[in-house]
Amino acid sequence: MDGGISNLKLFAVGPEGSAEHDTQLPMPVATAPLSPDPHTAATRELIRPPTVRPGRRDCEPYSAAWFDELEQKRYQRHGRWLPQALEFGRHPGESLLILGCGLGTDAVRYARTGTNVTVASRPDEYPHLIQDNFARHGLSAAFVALTDSRLPFADGAFDVVAWNALYDATEPEPRRIDELFRVLKPGGKVIGLFPAHYDTAFWQEKVFPLQRLFWRRPPDPATAPKTTARELRGAFGRFAEHRVSKRHLRRGELPHAWRILPLTLLERLIGRVLVLKAKKPILVARLQVSQLDAGRMAA
Repeated sequence: MDGGISNLKLFAVGPEGSAEHDTQLPMPVATAPLSPDPHTAATRELIRPPTVRPGRRDCEPYSAAWFDELEQKRYQRHGRWLPQALEFGRHPGESLLILGCGLGTDAVRYARTGTNVTVASRPDEYPHLIQDNFARHGLSAAFVALTDSRLPFADGAFDVVAWNALYDATEPEPRRIDELFRVLKPGGKVIGLFPAHYDTAFWQEKVFPLQRLFWRRPPDPATAPKTTARELRGAFGRFAEHRVSKRHLRRGELPHAWRILPLTLLERLIGRVLVLKAKKPILVARLQVSQLDAGRMAA
């Protein structure tokens, strides 16, 4: 957004009403919100290593055509597992909180299917880009700013929480998981994406310890600390019905000898992303009701 500079005269009026001096000060210049490097934003949205060379594009970064291209590529080929894992279309009319929203591609998909979406983001996650993505689709959502680990919502406010932790700087801390547990309704579901510890990089180091001499492995696509399925089940111990699966793998990240194997099989064994699904027990609500009844009787 362009902003011009206007001059504003300030008069200091003396006791006799005369102007003692006038000062010319520039008005603040309105500047457009900052945006991340387009290549970095695109690689994160597509969950691919940052060293992947961008293809030839005629689209202006952050234009409608640029967003459309990323949305199309996110759910094709290597990302075909995402719609089923994130359960697009399975929660119409329900309330959903999404964290780690990226450019808002997943949030838009939820909103298209009738889910009531709330996007919670920190200032360094460029929330204006997410809002622009919703605006160009003519969709609505609630946008909330986060300042710390506490979620500014009432207890039991959401049916579903979707958390993309692939680029989260910190591990799933207990207090953050407790917040997810608190804002979910009894019986509500959490869906999380986390970098896998036992991924292709781990096994390549084990099987080919000297691979650096003849092949340079691409860097990891995610930047968050890696974790295991056992660690996730332990961290989300207050939840029930845990299901953890492994997904996402690009053939270019594999040694040449492994590329002849079926990619759908390999991604379930040495994939990059762990998908966690768990539910808040309904028993929690029953215990709360029992405690309230006991307190009323004691009173």
